[in-house]
Amino acid sequence: MSAREAVIDRPHPLLLDALTSAGFDTTAARFTPLRSGTDSLAFAATTRDGDELVVKIRRAGSRSRYPTAAWASARMREAGIPAARGLWYSREACVETRCPGRPIEAEPPQPQDLDAAAGAGEVLRRLHTVEVSSFGQLDGHGIGQHSTIQGWFLALPTRRTPSLVGLDLPGLLNHTHLILEAGADRLPATAPKLLHGDWVGRHLFTDGRHITGVVDLESARGGDPLAELADWSLREPAPMTEALLAGYFDGPLPAESLLPLVLFRLRIAVSLLYFHASCDDPDMVRLRAAQIQADLDDLDHGHLTAVPRVAPDSHSSGRRRP
Repeated sequence: MSAREAVIDRPHPLLLDALTSAGFDTTAARFTPLRSGTDSLAFAATTRDGDELVVKIRRAGSRSRYPTAAWASARMREAGIPAARGLWYSREACVETRCPGRPIEAEPPQPQDLDAAAGAGEVLRRLHTVEVSSFGQLDGHGIGQHSTIQGWFLALPTRRTPSLVGLDLPGLLNHTHLILEAGADRLPATAPKLLHGDWVGRHLFTDGRHITGVVDLESARGGDPLAELADWSLREPAPMTEALLAGYFDGPLPAESLLPLVLFRLRIAVSLLYFHASCDDPDMVRLRAAQIQADLDDLDHGHLTAVPRVAPDSHSSGRRRP
């Protein structure tokens, strides 16, 4: 999340109200737009006293997930994760600290980005020591939507199946659903751990040597840590995934984790495909379809890989997220 250069001349009243509610003086406060997500408009704020903050405003019609972010921030910081600290929130807005450093999103990745990805793997392993009580998207009290890993895993999108010239998406998705239903019982019976829910390079800040910040915590959920690794691998270039896995594990990926990892990749790729279709983004739909087909083929032939055979290259928009 990096600030654009333009300073807003007339800040939205909600920005000023949020800063005031958080206890900051809004006199001469400066706001610059940040890259915004699906649910929020985000702004960097600098107060007259030099406080460096981030203020988010909920988009009309979107879910308010600021209580979730505040709860997750507190748990992460207790575990030694340099997460952005939630200072105040309401249904419509939130205020949090601004993390130092820059996002890990160089294109193509540079050696320092690969080092940062390895460091991100070490931080992620620490995050995944935090236990939660249930699976799925967490509420403001840390309670998920599902009591079992199978219930969470099989809670797939119910959107209309998209169509795209040259692709049999209905056939591909029906086949994938059958594989996922059959594979749900092959998932490890692990207790749910705290997942960031949107662990990609742009949400991780580095000073070139260490991870200095973890941002955008609204998607925090309870789940199997392998799902977080699978999500990263679908959305980052292959060298970044190799680096993350090297930082996360003391050695190679454990053999018993390979099948669950691939099953989580399939499940997440299906969700991403539906999202990109809803955004009318055919290039990304084709990428997700290719990723799904590659993993189905590998499952069929018994040649599974920790790093997907089809990964977004450094110039694709594969890092986009619902």
